Amino acid sequence: MQSPPANTSIAKEQSAMQTTVPLTRSLLPHDGEEMVLEFDVPAQPDDASPPIFIGVLLTGRETGTVADAADRLVRADIIAVVHLERIEQAGAVPVELQRSQRVGREQELPVAIAADGIAKGLFALNADVATMARAGLPPTGTVSEELAFAYSTSLQAGRYRLRLRIDQNRQALLDENAQLLVAYTHKAK
Repeated sequence: MQSPPANTSIAKEQSAMQTTVPLTRSLLPHDGEEMVLEFDVPAQPDDASPPIFIGVLLTGRETGTVADAADRLVRADIIAVVHLERIEQAGAVPVELQRSQRVGREQELPVAIAADGIAKGLFALNADVATMARAGLPPTGTVSEELAFAYSTSLQAGRYRLRLRIDQNRQALLDENAQLLVAYTHKAK
């Protein structure tokens, strides 16, 4: 196995230090471990309350391989517990999250995630390409796919705390080298 090119290693280090959206982190190795991540959501030039999603980033050298990995993860019956809080001087304020739920063969509808934070399965959702590129994501020379556990259609600029726990089938994520991704959602023009 060859070492990744130097620019890939540098991009990974930079994204690991990033504390503003978009950002990636390595997933914890065991089911049931809670990951806590604080980050900033700056207002965007065209949107003071941009949409963001919480999910995973898959990268690789070949489009087909990455697409196959994404398909496997969508079918892997992964269950996560996702809580997002806005950090304010008076304390933490819960943020309502949504997810896509399949209805019928080809239709998906937005569904609010309950207070328990349970998000069953991953679904395809595209990150904003321009903000990802500015953050060095994905690393140069790779292709990527993004999958989401949850999203918010409008998030006020500010500081946030994410609590994420994978309760079922974390190994599928680790097998595909998935990374936690918090990113702006692609908006149609």
